[in-house]
Amino acid sequence: MRILMVAAAAALAAGCFGGLKNEAQAPNTYRIDAPRFEAGSTLVSDLSVVVERTAPGLDVDRIAGRWPGKRLDYLAGARWAERLPMLLQSALVESFQDSGRLRSVQGDVGRFRSTHALVIDVRRFEADYTAGGMPLAQVELSATMGRLSDARVLASFTVSASESAPENRQTAVVAALESAFAKASRELAAKSFAAIEADAVAR
Repeated sequence: MRILMVAAAAALAAGCFGGLKNEAQAPNTYRIDAPRFEAGSTLVSDLSVVVERTAPGLDVDRIAGRWPGKRLDYLAGARWAERLPMLLQSALVESFQDSGRLRSVQGDVGRFRSTHALVIDVRRFEADYTAGGMPLAQVELSATMGRLSDARVLASFTVSASESAPENRQTAVVAALESAFAKASRELAAKSFAAIEADAVAR
């Protein structure tokens, strides 16, 4: 019996200190690509884009889902490449930059002088399972466009979009969220450009 106990202790020590493997699988990491905005007239404007706030439970790097009973949870084994606010801000800055319609675009206020600021709150960015069946990607963004020289609000608006996932798989849910975000972002951009144009005419 004593020999067996010694052998078991030796085996346990070898397992703990000699290469016992962690079988937990690393989560899959996803990013959101920058949507493409429609071409239009060039605006002599420098824009700061800031995602300032998110709804409770969304300021994380996890992919949120909404279930019946107002329950918010997260997809197992899946992560965004960074916290959701920074992920979306990076994508939007890239989209506005690539539009070619602005003199400059940056992701904060103060590093360089900007003429306008677009401040965004993320109200919804989740896979909605409340209806049963396949998840529905829901995106809702609330935005305020302002002129920085006198801190004047030029426009406030909310945009939203949804996209059904064809199957209940990580890749399908992420693709649906990306598609819904692209739809909402294009409306966001159109209203933002319109506000800047109106401001230029008024001045």
